Amino acid sequence: MPREIEHDAVFYDLKLPDRDELFQAVREVVQTMKHKHRTVVELQPEEMQALVQAMTGMTLKQARQVLAYAALDDGKLTMGDVDRILHRKTQLIRAGGILDYLPLEDNRVEWGGFANLKQWLARAQVGFSPAAKALNLSPPKGILIVGIQGCGKSLAAKAIAREWKMPLLKLDAGRLYDKYVGESEKNFRKAISLAESMSPAVLWIDEIEKSLGATGTDTDGGLSRRLFGSFLTWMQEKSQEVFVVATANDISQIPPELLRKGRFDEIFYVDLPDLQERGAILRIHLTLHKQDPRDFDLPTLLQVTEGYSGAEIEQAVIAALYRALYLEKPLDTDLLVQEIQGMIPLSVSRKEHLHQLRTLAQDRFINTR
Repeated sequence: MPREIEHDAVFYDLKLPDRDELFQAVREVVQTMKHKHRTVVELQPEEMQALVQAMTGMTLKQARQVLAYAALDDGKLTMGDVDRILHRKTQLIRAGGILDYLPLEDNRVEWGGFANLKQWLARAQVGFSPAAKALNLSPPKGILIVGIQGCGKSLAAKAIAREWKMPLLKLDAGRLYDKYVGESEKNFRKAISLAESMSPAVLWIDEIEKSLGATGTDTDGGLSRRLFGSFLTWMQEKSQEVFVVATANDISQIPPELLRKGRFDEIFYVDLPDLQERGAILRIHLTLHKQDPRDFDLPTLLQVTEGYSGAEIEQAVIAALYRALYLEKPLDTDLLVQEIQGMIPLSVSRKEHLHQLRTLAQDRFINTR
């Protein structure tokens, strides 16, 4: 804006429509479809609310367009059109280039272990209830999960959204950065605004230390520091039901301001899976690939997988299945053992890093087990 008129201008922040605005837009489109296009509308009041929930995060124009398309495609507007709306919303959010969207209906992850985390989540979920609001309690803000790669941090983010029956939004912080001045901060505000408009929702920030960590240098003109400050302010003041799940591999790169109480509700440490967790992981992945766990010598497999992460166990199952297909024979314990013993786990290749992380987390963070 020209400097001569900059001080005379008034700025308005036009946020995405809330549920009341979307509900009014739905009613208007439904009435138009009934009278002008003779569309058959088969929606109960509670189903109308589900339709509105599916359109959260859209502009009013996008909501009207996707609703009209769903109705005109087959001349009907039913509960079955919710899937079409969700599919279109997924496309719109991904086209925005900042957030990835995983609808609740597409989230079918399974996780083993994490007993302490599951117990904490069961208690924290009460914070979204009307009883908590009646006591003037704010909904939980979020958690930080630290640990070595492949131990289920990303899986936990998806599982939390599924357990709480919320959509999952993934913030790829690398997409925030733009070469033009001011655009990165604008992208951050846009991402936060979209997440808040879709609340209640889970916002997943993967490898937060790579995007909002290491703010001690000014090689980027202070951009990382400004984004980090904006994130801290939002975490401190947010009132919308957006639960943040941040994951990190290198805790040393996370600024201490982010670790103090009040930013995240709790910080969890994910270690390598123990005996019981390895058994659960093996059963999940064998079953997922249409293998009966009872056909395998699980005590032997549990012994040889000691020191392996969940991702490494999954990869061993997949590699063994490929070998079994190549040899034209069914998968058995011997093939699995050969693949497992042929791998070098992170507990060996990054032994010093794992020891350092365990020492740091021992008295500071809560173990997920």
